Amino acid sequence: MRTSAKFSLAISFLALSGAFASAQKANSNAEKPAAAPAPLSYRAPKFSDDDRKKMAEIEQRPEIKVAIENAWGARRKADMDFVYLLNSTARFTDTTGPEYTTFVSHNGQLYNNPMLQRYLNNIGQKLVPKDSPNTYSFKLILDPMPKAEALSTGTILVSTGMVSMLDNEAQLSYVLGHEIAHVENNHEYQIVRMGVIEPALNAEKEKETKEKRAFATAAVTLATGGLGGVFGGLNGAVTGGLAGLAGGLIGSNLIFRDHDTVTAWDDIYENDADEAGLRYMLDQGYDVREAPKAYARLQTEAARDPRIGLAFAANPSRMKARIAHIQDQLSGNMKPTWEAKLKAGGLTGSSGDFSVIMAALQRDNGIIAIDYDLFAMARDNLEQAVDLRSDDPRAQLYLGKAISLSARTPQDNQEAEAHFMKAIQYDGTRGAYPDPHLEHALHLISEHGDKTEIKSEIEAYVALFQREHAGRLPANMAILYDYLTLQGDTTWYLPPAEVVSTKNVDSIRIANSGGSTQLTGPQVISAVLDTAAPAVNTQPVATAAPAPDATPAKAKVKKASATTK
Repeated sequence: MRTSAKFSLAISFLALSGAFASAQKANSNAEKPAAAPAPLSYRAPKFSDDDRKKMAEIEQRPEIKVAIENAWGARRKADMDFVYLLNSTARFTDTTGPEYTTFVSHNGQLYNNPMLQRYLNNIGQKLVPKDSPNTYSFKLILDPMPKAEALSTGTILVSTGMVSMLDNEAQLSYVLGHEIAHVENNHEYQIVRMGVIEPALNAEKEKETKEKRAFATAAVTLATGGLGGVFGGLNGAVTGGLAGLAGGLIGSNLIFRDHDTVTAWDDIYENDADEAGLRYMLDQGYDVREAPKAYARLQTEAARDPRIGLAFAANPSRMKARIAHIQDQLSGNMKPTWEAKLKAGGLTGSSGDFSVIMAALQRDNGIIAIDYDLFAMARDNLEQAVDLRSDDPRAQLYLGKAISLSARTPQDNQEAEAHFMKAIQYDGTRGAYPDPHLEHALHLISEHGDKTEIKSEIEAYVALFQREHAGRLPANMAILYDYLTLQGDTTWYLPPAEVVSTKNVDSIRIANSGGSTQLTGPQVISAVLDTAAPAVNTQPVATAAPAPDATPAKAKVKKASATTK
C-alpha cells in the first residue's frame, strides 16, 4: 500500500514538473510581443521522413488542393498586374510630374530603348528549351541596382545595373538562363505550395502537442486537484498565434509585388537554377566559363560601394556560394561537355553587336545612377560609354556632370569642363542638349571668365531649353537673370512663348517660315542673341576654353571576340 502510494506520488510529481515546464515555456512565449506575419519563405525547409509522409497525406486533402490552387492563382495574378503596370510606364506622356515619379517608385520603369529591349528578348528566347511549355518575355528595367528576377508568369526582368556590369554576351546568357531555370523547374510553384502545406503540417503537430499536454494535465489534475486548469488557457493562445502566422505566410507577399521585391532563393533552388542555366548556355554554344566572372565583377563592385550589395543579386555571401557551386560544376560533371564543344568549334563569348549596343545602356544606366548618387558607378558606366562611342554628346554631358558633382580638386573641375565642351561640340548642329551650355557658363563664372561669353552661354541654354519644352522657360529663370545681372546685363529678358507675338517667337521655331527646313541649334541660339548664325556650326558658342578637334570623332567600338578557343 505504501509502495503503491509512493509510486502514485512519484508519477504525480513528474507530471506536475512537466506541466510546470510546459506552462512556463508557453507563458514566456505569451509574454513576448506578437511577431509580424512572416514573409513567404523562399528557403527549402528540411523535413523528417515522418513529416514528408504526413505532408503527402495533407496534400491530398480536397481543401488543401483548393488552397494551393487559389494561392498559386493569386501569385500569378499579382505578377500579371505588376507586369501590366511596369509596361504602362512606356505609355506615360508626361514623365516629369509627381504622378509619374510616384508610379515609378512603386512599379519600376521599363528601359525605353526598343533596340536593346529587342536584343535582350532575342537572347533570352534563344536560351529557352525547345520543349518548354512556358511562354517567356524578357525585359530591361531602368534601375542602377544589379537585379534579375523571374516572375511566375514567365516574364524575366533584368536591370540595366545588372547588364552594365557584364563584359560579354555569354555572361548575359548566364543571367537569363539562370532565371529561365527558376521557371522551368517550377520553383515559385513549389514555394507557394509549401506556403500552404507547411502551416497545415505545423497545425497538425500543434494539435498532437496539445493532446499530449491535455493528457499530462489530466494526470496532474488527479494528483493536485485541478492545478493544470490554471495553464489550460495558454494552449488556445499559442494555437491561435500559429494559425495567424500560417495565414501570414500565405498572404504577406503572395498577392503583392513591387519593383524592390527580389526573390531570395534558397541555395537548393539556386544550385538547381545554376546547373540548368549552364546547360542552356552550352546548348547555344556560349562559353560557360564566363559565368563565374560575372559574379566576380559583382563582388568587386559591391566591395567598392556597399550600397550595390543592397540588391540581392550582389549580396556578398550569396555571390560566394554561387561562384563556388558554378566552379564545382565546370570542373566536375560539365567539364567533358564544354571541353568537347570548345575543341569542336569554340564557344561564343560575345556577338559583334554587343559593344555597340552596350554603349547606350552604359550611358543611360550611368545617368540614372547619378540620380541615386551612385557616382562611382555612374562614372564607370559613362567612361565606358564614351570609350565605346566618343561622339555621343549625351554621354559626354553626363560624364561631365558625374565628375563635377563629385569633384574634389581643380583638376577634376577642368576634366568635367572638357566633357561639357565636347558635348557642345558634338551637339553643335542638332542643338538637342541645353545643359552643357549652362554647365560651361557656370564653370566660367567660377573661374571669373569672360562676361560676354558667360551671357551668351546662359542665353543659349534658355533658347535651346525653350525649343525642347514647347516654349516653356526654365524653372530657375529668376536665378539665371541673377547670373546675368552679376555679369553686368540688367536688360535681357525672354518672356514665355504664350505671352509674346508670333513674330517674337522666332527663337523657338522649329522650322523656317519660308519652308519646311528645320532650324539648326546655332540658328535657334542666334535668334535669341540677335546675331547672324552660320548655316552649320559644329563648334561651341564659347571660344575661351580650348575645344576638341572640330571634326567629330568617329565612334570607337571595342569588339569582343566572337569565339574562345
